[in-house]
Amino acid sequence: MSASLFENKPEYCLFGHELWPGQAQVSWTPCICAPTREAAGRGRGMGHLRVACTSCRDQLRQTVFFEPPHDSGHRPLTG
Repeated sequence: MSASLFENKPEYCLFGHELWPGQAQVSWTPCICAPTREAAGRGRGMGHLRVACTSCRDQLRQTVFFEPPHDSGHRPLTG
């Protein structure tokens, strides 16, 4: 049985661009914020799925969605 990677999958970015199919870049960002620690306790890993709108990128905008939502009190970890 397959499981969805998203609890709250976004259909559109903040500028109204449709994200699926193929209009988003999906990646993983390690993080230690409270929502990721809680998700890790449910077996979802210590980080966020990061969804970026490719239409916004082409328009020199940055629209990013984090699953689970990112706690802005902490910055995502970067390499």
